[in-house]
Amino acid sequence: MSLLAPLFLFGLLAALLPWWLHRLSASNPPQADFGSTRFLEETISTSSKKRHTRYWWLLALRVLFVALLSLLFAQPVLERLRAAGTSNVRHILLIDTSLSQNLSGRWAKSLEIANDILDQASSADQAIVISASDRFVQSQSDTTIESARAQLGSLTPQNTRLDYGRIASAVASATANPADSNNHLHIITDAQASALPDRFTSLAVDRVQKLNVYSSASTGDSNTSVTGKLEASRDDTANVVAIVNNYGSNTSRTLQVLSDNVALASKELSLTANSNIVHRFENLDISEATTQLTLKISPQDSLAEDDSWRLPLPNKDKTELTIIVSNNEPSVSGTYVKAAIESDVRFKTRILEADRFTKSDAGNLIIVPDASALSDRAAGRLRDYVEEGGNVLVAVGSTPHSAAARSLLGVTSQSQSRQSSRQSSSQSTKGNGVGAIDQSHQSTSGLESNWRSISIIQHHTLEPKITDRSIIELSDGSPLLIEKRIGAGKMLLLATALDTRWTDLPTDSVFVAFVIKSIDYLGGDIAATSYRSTGDAISVSSGAQLLDPGGEPMRDLSQLSDRTSVRLDTPGIYQLRNSAGIQSIAVNSDARESDITTIDDSTLNDWQQTGNASSNTTTLNQPSDKSQKSFWLWLLPLLLVVALLESLYSHRHLWIRREA
Repeated sequence: MSLLAPLFLFGLLAALLPWWLHRLSASNPPQADFGSTRFLEETISTSSKKRHTRYWWLLALRVLFVALLSLLFAQPVLERLRAAGTSNVRHILLIDTSLSQNLSGRWAKSLEIANDILDQASSADQAIVISASDRFVQSQSDTTIESARAQLGSLTPQNTRLDYGRIASAVASATANPADSNNHLHIITDAQASALPDRFTSLAVDRVQKLNVYSSASTGDSNTSVTGKLEASRDDTANVVAIVNNYGSNTSRTLQVLSDNVALASKELSLTANSNIVHRFENLDISEATTQLTLKISPQDSLAEDDSWRLPLPNKDKTELTIIVSNNEPSVSGTYVKAAIESDVRFKTRILEADRFTKSDAGNLIIVPDASALSDRAAGRLRDYVEEGGNVLVAVGSTPHSAAARSLLGVTSQSQSRQSSRQSSSQSTKGNGVGAIDQSHQSTSGLESNWRSISIIQHHTLEPKITDRSIIELSDGSPLLIEKRIGAGKMLLLATALDTRWTDLPTDSVFVAFVIKSIDYLGGDIAATSYRSTGDAISVSSGAQLLDPGGEPMRDLSQLSDRTSVRLDTPGIYQLRNSAGIQSIAVNSDARESDITTIDDSTLNDWQQTGNASSNTTTLNQPSDKSQKSFWLWLLPLLLVVALLESLYSHRHLWIRREA
């Protein structure tokens, strides 16, 4: 037997208190009546008192109560040896199958560790194998040791990333049965520091009696990777920025830019230990390039998947953006917006009447220069569009709005809006200036000084919800630009009209920058290119089609009318085609998997302690041959019984002194 909190045994000293009180207790001396003390001579009397301990049974009960209470807090447990073959342990083997496990020797070592765990397990034990990368898969139908061993042979590393913060929820189903009281979780991984979650508490796993973490990494491991971006592309030339990361000792690599396996440029690099180099290739001739450029380093290392990086070329056709107006002729505000959009060579515009607008017409972004164009019907369609993942840039406008439009935008009643506008106009002919600006938002980043020169003569009063984000506020604190989240989509809402009678914003240079930044934010860089990691999922809107790197459609005809989520499992260049144009999506290996820096020993030990484990991360733990059984469930009722007996005994037998 052992104690989990032995310091509470000092409470046994409190047992001296009942003994001392019993020693102090004594009866009153006998008194006798005497006729008179008048004729007695006064003398000095001496007396002695012998103290006796009385009520031994009551004292014993009280001392026993104090002793049991101290022992209860000390938490005694009984350690018992388990008989061979009767452990009934459920071994949960979580195998890291992320990209970094392809590094030389790591996967073979992981399988060796897993098989050794199964070899040491009892024949009566159970075993579950979970493959862990971006998805956690438990595919075996039974929990026998033989089935688990067969499952190990079918696993291979994937080209995806593992996040340790997802382990707790992933193994919950394997430990869901409350009758299972001996679950041992074995995490076999290469212990990448980049896989740690933001909060350490996310690593804790419930209903696991033992947590062991085994590392397949070696101290001499090294890796070199490359990432990059297309910095600029004009006419038939392009600038490319490459970042080469070296995790390990000093090495040399050749960096190339390839187009259809033809080298456009190359650079010899000398890499120092655990460092990176940024190199820029300028004015590359891409006239013969088709859909992509490829950055490549050679010679390849054992983790070849991150030795190349795909760069999609922007589409030569301009991307078409939809502008919603009240009729086929653009208004003054529509003219300003159209000019701002077409100042960017990437875009062209299409004018669409509000009442003829349908969700399939716009792709994932539309612009409404004047929300007064929205009838109840058009506002209802716009709400459905945003709720299903569409994004909208809206200026409230000046004329009265339909009830549905006011509800969608959060504009107050018409009378309040007009009154607010008149008051704002009468207060100052110069208008209301811009106050607070959230520069962390992409639509306003780098434009603070430009916005502060804008004058807002009139504006509508908005009623933002608690979930809305205020981006720009006027000097009086009222919101000018807010972001609203509606369902799966978002809306940037400008609380004024794009009319020089309301504001000088449309004639200022900041307006063009604001419109283009807002389009890039809302459209997810729709006109340029998008970068994703293998294993990511994207939402494809209704009417859109996604083509894989081989040019094959990834959605059946029956799926085109719905918004669906599609996984990008294969590296390469995907194309998203919709009514707004074609967007290229480059899918590469997750750059965080290339960083093979391991978790420090202190953090790794703390992680294991979350499951009461005491394992060594480089060697296998021997299966425990002991089990612990707590006594508190027995001590507590015994303590209550002693308290009851003490109360009854003292009530019936204790002689209570009474003064005459």
